[in-house]
Amino acid sequence: MLEKLYNPLLYYVDKEGNSVFRNYCLFAKDGCLYRETLSIEKAGIGLEYRLEQNRRLKIIYIVISFIVYFVLISHKINFLNIIECEFLWLFLVSIVRIFSAKKYSDYLIKTYGQYELVEFEPVLTSEKKANFARDFKLKIALFIITIGLLFTPSLILLGIIKHDIKSVNPHFKLDIVLSKLYTVFYPERPELYDIRAYAKYRIGDFEGSLKDYKTVLQYTGKNFKKADFTRLANLLYLEKKLYGSQEAIDVFNEFVTNKKLSVLQQSQVLWMKSIFSISNNIYEVVISDYDNLLASLNKNDYKNEFYISSDKAYMLYLMGYYEQALKLYSELIDFAELNGKKYRKELPRLYAERGFTKRKMGDYLSSDGDFIQSKIDMYEIGKYEPVLSTQGFIEDKF
Repeated sequence: MLEKLYNPLLYYVDKEGNSVFRNYCLFAKDGCLYRETLSIEKAGIGLEYRLEQNRRLKIIYIVISFIVYFVLISHKINFLNIIECEFLWLFLVSIVRIFSAKKYSDYLIKTYGQYELVEFEPVLTSEKKANFARDFKLKIALFIITIGLLFTPSLILLGIIKHDIKSVNPHFKLDIVLSKLYTVFYPERPELYDIRAYAKYRIGDFEGSLKDYKTVLQYTGKNFKKADFTRLANLLYLEKKLYGSQEAIDVFNEFVTNKKLSVLQQSQVLWMKSIFSISNNIYEVVISDYDNLLASLNKNDYKNEFYISSDKAYMLYLMGYYEQALKLYSELIDFAELNGKKYRKELPRLYAERGFTKRKMGDYLSSDGDFIQSKIDMYEIGKYEPVLSTQGFIEDKF
């Protein structure tokens, strides 16, 4: 079957002297047989028409390929869209081939009369077949090289954008223009949205920056990426700057719920949201969010329960709920003491944080005992006090 693809012949005369033209069928009944031996001059008329039609077809195939390519890159590229575009390409090419086959059939009938459909099977030597196969493989190799060359400018353009954005004096407006130019001709890349969002922020286009962060979070789909932490943090910052804290949290929740996160990622995202909420005096759902996450854990998942509860205690301290924080810190320390091999390294931090909690409650004697129990240098103990970190725009390293 592959030999039919390798074979470039369009006409031959069989052993019985019948003239056979190749039609546009790919495999079965791909020959048009005339029970006579046509002269070279007469057969050349049909071949000339076929060759001219083939030249037009190649141009049409190229145009169709570019159309389907631009359809593909105008949408989010995923497996389903690639399959859909492949079917679109095959559908359009098939229609063109059917139209060409009809035209060629009409021309043969008009020129030579009615034909019989047969298999196009010229007798070829093994050497000839090998040469045809080699030439066909060479064409495929050249096609792959051509595709590679067509995408070479994308690598150059991306390199220019990345080099400039990391330079001492970036040209932010130029980077924005170049990134938009890139997406006109090549598939979208999440990192380009990150670069563009950062560049827009630096020139004061906060609305545009926010839009790009939302777009890239949607573009990356349900899978949560490491870069999404920075995107979500900057989304919170820009939403608050433009529309207020509560709107920022609502939008943040919308994007997070559309992602598939591991338990670790859920705890990290919740930490980010909780720090933001407390910084903006929105306490209502901080503890309930932690309780919900803890309730969602497997009942034997003691490790995640321990660390998430530790984060919860930290947030209780920041909100000024010292009695609840003290109770939770005591439970965590007891648990860590009983499971020393796994959680020994966490004990110094927990004792220090409980010590600061007691100090906030006025119990200085007991707090000093916790500081001593932590075995942390007293000159370093201040670094372990829970503090509310300032959240600003995070500059990615690209």
